[in-house]
Amino acid sequence: MPLINITEVNENIHLAVWKIVEDLDSLEKKVRLSAGDKIIYKEIHHAGKALEFLAGRMLCFQAFHDLQKTYQPIYRNVFGKPEMPDSNYSLSLSHTADYVVVIIGNGIDVGIDIEKPHEKMRKVAPRILTQEEMMFCNDQLLHFSKMWSAKEVLYKLYMKREIDFREHLFLKPVDENWSEMKGEIIKDGYRKECLLKFINLQEYFICFNTN
Repeated sequence: MPLINITEVNENIHLAVWKIVEDLDSLEKKVRLSAGDKIIYKEIHHAGKALEFLAGRMLCFQAFHDLQKTYQPIYRNVFGKPEMPDSNYSLSLSHTADYVVVIIGNGIDVGIDIEKPHEKMRKVAPRILTQEEMMFCNDQLLHFSKMWSAKEVLYKLYMKREIDFREHLFLKPVDENWSEMKGEIIKDGYRKECLLKFINLQEYFICFNTN
């Protein structure tokens, strides 16, 4: 699996990107799964999804190794969020058929998403975006796609059940190039403001929080 890069977003956040080139058999021989992950993996019946899952775990291990950080087996909490118990590090993963990305936070919650613009994002937009966010998009597919991706990141930051993308997650572009967005999570007395950043990767883009 070729490493494309490991980027220091800031002193507390690192982002790693890999391109998936291995087949399923070779990854099964290389990846070490936690007891919880073994159960999850057995329940994945789609070969492509299985490959993405193993590639994500392989990337986490390699990223921690390259950053000289202590790696621990990954488990999923009751809400499905990957975590390392008894560790100060938080992490978030996202996959496509071509790439897997991970963001690692030291003492800070993190979220990440990788997407390629697709027409379904325009169709779903009215169900997940506020009227103001729809106006920001100006009927542009790339803008709809970035809104979709940014709300995925906000969801991963909150990562609890019963959250409505339209009612609890809010976004506003920072610049005309849509390279950054201000995000806000508001639900049941909980409130969090964050800055989201976008970087391009071939036909994809990656969205992640920087604070």
